Amino acid sequence: MTHPSNIRLLEVVQSLEKGGRTNRFIDTVICLQKSGVSVTPMSFSPPASWVRLPNLIELNKKPGIDWKLIFKLKALLKINNINLIHAHCECSQLYVGIAGKLLGIPVIGTFHRSDLSFYNKSIINTFLTYILSAFITVSNDRQTLLIQNLKIDAKHCHVVYGGTSINDLPNNIDKIKCCNELQVPSNKIILLSIGHLGAIKGHQDTITAIANSKILRESTLLYIAGEGSEHENRVLIHQVKKLGLEQQVILLGQVNNVYKWLTICDVFVQPSLEEAFGLVFIEAGALAKPVVATNIGGIKEIIQSEETGILVPPNSPKDLADAITRFVRSKNLREQMGMNNFERISSCFTVECMRKKYLKVFTNLLS
Repeated sequence: MTHPSNIRLLEVVQSLEKGGRTNRFIDTVICLQKSGVSVTPMSFSPPASWVRLPNLIELNKKPGIDWKLIFKLKALLKINNINLIHAHCECSQLYVGIAGKLLGIPVIGTFHRSDLSFYNKSIINTFLTYILSAFITVSNDRQTLLIQNLKIDAKHCHVVYGGTSINDLPNNIDKIKCCNELQVPSNKIILLSIGHLGAIKGHQDTITAIANSKILRESTLLYIAGEGSEHENRVLIHQVKKLGLEQQVILLGQVNNVYKWLTICDVFVQPSLEEAFGLVFIEAGALAKPVVATNIGGIKEIIQSEETGILVPPNSPKDLADAITRFVRSKNLREQMGMNNFERISSCFTVECMRKKYLKVFTNLLS
């Protein structure tokens, strides 16, 4: 079997903006480098200002079809003596896939998309089935879609869950101090959501759930951290005002102290309408928070309903309100499911678990 030190890997992504894919890309690069793999990270566009990734190569792709990019990639692969390519989205998979095929270098694609349309037959997906050597999905749910919809041989498909670094999490954050710092009252049950403000994350259902429940109106505060388009932001603000929840629902915008917010929250709530995986659910569990979410996509592989949280159907504010109310009424339930969640994340969803699975795929392919 190929030793990690003999792997010269090009790790490539289309863009590095805020989101789970970017976090996973960075974690993958760092953990593989620590394993002795020679990793060359590359992005097809400039990264967000907060991204800190040493030796990141920016090979900017022009709008539309950019055939010259393939020749640039071939040159880069030769200069860095790359013997394996790992790409994280359709665009990067397509271009490095062609370059790798021309040079006889195996190319692996990890599929992250929540939008189900990306798993249907298309010209790009058909092409990818021929140029990729292995297919990695972020959940069993997404692997099933690749096998059923794109007719990819199951022996070429692998599931590699994302993870968090449990040992690197801050463990000395004082909850009371955080509440004071963030100006959050201590006499309310704090609900927290972290995600894009688009409708796919289900924030509108949480707001409706609070509006329709007297106990949730009186005893909870909902904080939503995340950004969206001007229209998406305006839609949620209008809903909050229309329902008279300006004092109960607070839109935080993008935050850079997410672990402080996770520390002070009592329940993490995210009723996504679709989710390929959901790294944010792992982050909540890593800080021993119980979760209320929807039983769709990869979420149901992370959260064990009635053990580490409560799963409800999507688009169901009534079921959502009932689930949140159970946690509001029972501190013991919050603490028990929160601890169960921490134990599950610690054993199944760490960066170390992700590293081992990626290395197994890589070394077997090269062998």
